[in-house]
Amino acid sequence: MSVKSLISQIQTYNPDAEVELLERCYRFSQKAHKGQRRKSGEPYFTHCLKTAEILAELRLDTHTICAGLMHDVLEDTGIKREEMKVRFGANIANLVEGVTKIGQYKLSIASQAPAAKNTVEQRVHRKRQAETYRKLLLATAEDMRVILIKLADRLHNMETLEFLSSEKCQRIAKETLEIYAPIAHRLGLWRIMGRLEDLAFKHLYPIEYRKIAELLNQKLTEREAYCEKMVKQIRGELEKRNVFADVHGRTKHIYSIHQKMQQKKTPFSEIQDLIGLRILVKTEADCYIALGALHSKWNYHPDRLRDWIGQPKKNGYQSLHTTILDNGRPIEIQVRTYQMHKIAEDGIAAHWSYKEGLPRSQQGRSIFASYKQILEDIQEAQDSPHHFVESMKLELFQDEVYVFSPKGDLFRLPAGATAIDFAYKIHTDVGHTCVGAEVNGAVAPIRRVLENGDQVNIRTRPNGRPSRSWLSYVKTATARTKINHWFREKDKTEALELGKKLLAAELRVSYLNSRDYLNSPKLLDIAKQLKLKNIEELFVRIGNADESATHVVNLLKPEVPKPETEPSEDTNRQQKLESPPAIQLENDIDLGMIRIMKCCNPIPGDQVIGYLTRGRGVSVHRAGCIRILDEPERLLGVKWHEKPPSENGDHPPLVYPVKILVECNDRPGMLGEITTAIAHYKVNIRSGTFQPSAVHIDSEASDNLTIDVIGARQLDEVLQAIRHLKGVQRVTRKS
Repeated sequence: MSVKSLISQIQTYNPDAEVELLERCYRFSQKAHKGQRRKSGEPYFTHCLKTAEILAELRLDTHTICAGLMHDVLEDTGIKREEMKVRFGANIANLVEGVTKIGQYKLSIASQAPAAKNTVEQRVHRKRQAETYRKLLLATAEDMRVILIKLADRLHNMETLEFLSSEKCQRIAKETLEIYAPIAHRLGLWRIMGRLEDLAFKHLYPIEYRKIAELLNQKLTEREAYCEKMVKQIRGELEKRNVFADVHGRTKHIYSIHQKMQQKKTPFSEIQDLIGLRILVKTEADCYIALGALHSKWNYHPDRLRDWIGQPKKNGYQSLHTTILDNGRPIEIQVRTYQMHKIAEDGIAAHWSYKEGLPRSQQGRSIFASYKQILEDIQEAQDSPHHFVESMKLELFQDEVYVFSPKGDLFRLPAGATAIDFAYKIHTDVGHTCVGAEVNGAVAPIRRVLENGDQVNIRTRPNGRPSRSWLSYVKTATARTKINHWFREKDKTEALELGKKLLAAELRVSYLNSRDYLNSPKLLDIAKQLKLKNIEELFVRIGNADESATHVVNLLKPEVPKPETEPSEDTNRQQKLESPPAIQLENDIDLGMIRIMKCCNPIPGDQVIGYLTRGRGVSVHRAGCIRILDEPERLLGVKWHEKPPSENGDHPPLVYPVKILVECNDRPGMLGEITTAIAHYKVNIRSGTFQPSAVHIDSEASDNLTIDVIGARQLDEVLQAIRHLKGVQRVTRKS
């Protein structure tokens, strides 16, 4: 396409387009990319021009199309932003820079996550992934046109993807399917979304793609004939009611067919609703008349009836959906006005002012504001990388449910949202004090997943308070952020006190008087050095394990004189007798208090994992313990010291209580043989209960014993010795 053809296309909807500016941008981009070739062998400028054509199809403003023409100039040539700003203005330069930044974000997707078991590597991957998503959202929120240009750029790249290497082709296709197609859907760009999905599916799953395409073509003539027959019948029914409409068949996307096959576990041969029809009418009233005509003539699926006109989607989509049955054959039908159809196809772009470069209608501004609010809510969520990414995908990419308050007010929530999400949607205080819910008049748990049309009444109590367990099933970023904020404030006092204790203990280890330094000016200087406002914030960070008490004391030491008196011999003797800690963190980092948890009683030799708590240091569990919360970003690699204290050394051996259950025959002397076997390994029996049978000799009995062992190896030896005793049926370690 020449510059004249592009301008002619733009002038069909924008007669006042800045022709001279478009011509200058065209020539500038063409010159900047001179000599550059794409992998296909075409001049690189061809891609820039195709991107601009797609933006013109969306009827966007002149500056957006100019930025589309030059979207790769900053990245692929030696031209700087300042030169572009001088030549074409700050607006165009900012748009090009925004698209350039997005292009630099290599979006990490689930299938690319490292398979290594190293939790540190996985946490680093999740953190980078979350940061990349944040940057994408920031670039999108600053100017919506940036993401529109990027979508046009991605669409043309997908159309020429076969010229890239297999590895790069797979990465770009996955990124498109998981990130860019859902964004197009959220913005209502249905045509672009469908093309992106089918192209990505074609490259990711070529065999499945070809199979569905071939199956569609096999009976194409038969389906077209049947579709034409239905179109005539529907037109006849509408004309009886003086409704004049365009009725035509619509092609289902191959990827959407694949999704239906996967979701319903249905083979292609059993998918009956391959035929879809669309009815376009002049007015909203005609939509409902047409729907009535369809339901009068044909039976329909009541559970598949959707009124998106009375309850538009967040992206502005409006239409009536129904599925009629023609001799048992289901046919999906959409009914909408011509204007609704334009919005359905082009989404936010259908509301765009080609003169101002902004949404021109109130509906468009509302959609734009709603989208920006979602972005801001997600960005403000001080959440873990894992939950941040999940919140982003849920809020931006999934469908919605529409629920009502008792007064009939309509609320939109992402699909999968719960009653507690609804409570926080109403108001923060309603969420915090929520104690229950009623859904459609029946009492329901607050974790109840809401469905379209549910009427929800939240029950509150003045002294109600959030529960940490809520975080395991809330879906919205808003609810998660508010719950986390409540607990951060609650934990702040506890963390502050724990931080004081940890720092005081570290000072004592260095023979420093804690009373002299906990409120010293030097400590305040250290807090400011760590970019904290005051000493209290430093205590909180230490208590939350965000700062090491050892590090703070080391910063204090150079300025602190040595104590005048040496520690006494008793003190030295006591310190020598103190056993070193049995657990150390990965890389030997110091995070303060480490606790070995009683829920699973880990002992040296067990595989263990650390969980970073808020205000209570690091809790150590046996790998697989059910008490470990699903928060991967809080998991730490921990290990037992390689050289445990020797029985003959300066330190007495550490012992660990372990509960065991011995199931055996109830016979005379059985208990004595068990205790003798344990004593042989110099293991102490801390406590025990023996429950003999109440029936007769040689029936079953059980011993519940707690023994002190120095590690898993000694425990195994004891258990094996007991198992070899005559009459012992089973010996198990209890959590």
